[in-house]
Parts: sequence; C-alpha cells; structure tokens
Amino acid sequence: MKRWILVALLAVAAAGCDMAFDNPHLGVRGLTEEDLKAPPGKRQIHAAVVNDVRERRMLRYKLEEGRPESPAEIKLDKYGMEAVRAKDEKELWRMVLWEDPPEMVHAITEVAYWDNDAYTYVYHYEGGSPHRDVWFGPFKITFPKPPTDEP
Repeated sequence: MKRWILVALLAVAAAGCDMAFDNPHLGVRGLTEEDLKAPPGKRQIHAAVVNDVRERRMLRYKLEEGRPESPAEIKLDKYGMEAVRAKDEKELWRMVLWEDPPEMVHAITEVAYWDNDAYTYVYHYEGGSPHRDVWFGPFKITFPKPPTDEP
C-alpha cells in the first residue's frame, strides 16, 4: 500500500514538471541548436585536416612513401598555387598547413587541397634536407553526423 502511494505521488509530481531540456552550455558559448546541426565550417575542416596529417597518418614521417607527381584527381595551375578537380574543373580550397620563411636554407612548405564536395584532401610536402617534393592522397575525412530529433 505504501509503495502505491509513493508511486502515485511521483506520478503527480512528474506530471507537473516540464520535461523539456535546454542545454545551458549552448548559451554560454553563444551557440544555438542550428549551429550544432550545421555542416562543418572552415575552421573545423582545417583542424580536421591538420589532425589527420599530423596525428592520424603522420605523413611528415612517411615521405619516402609519397609520389613525386600530383594525383590524377587534381590539376594545378602553372605556379602550383591553385588547384581544380580534374573531372569537372571545380576549384579546390588550398590550405597552408606549414610554411617556413622562404629565406631559410631548407624551408618546408606543407599544403593540403580540400575538395568540399567529396570531403577529401590531397597533401603536398616540399622542402627539407634533403629536398623532397612529394604528394599523398586523396584522403577522405568523415565528420560526425549532427544529432537528429527522431528516435
């Protein structure tokens, strides 16, 4: 009997409570739910590429495995500063991951070319002692899917 009274009191108390939950941390950080559901922005993509190059694949330590020519998936302009996707000439985003001052004797430049449609990048390393000019990729990066309201 006492147990049923306790259950009834809990049911009455729960019926009066508002069960909606707003995350208090979003307001502190100046975010909204729409921000969480949005596709990744430039900073998040740049951070993901740097993490993938440095931590996950450690490409700087595998230079002997690289190719001396750029991958067939991209085409570079004559200066190597801009790249387009080979199949449809769509421009790729050029990210400078590391760049030593050009007056250094063995200056190193690390660049990634990001394809925003395929979520892939191509990595290019040039410089060092001995001088190397190698290419890696394309590598795919997956971002976590935003949470959905459906169960």
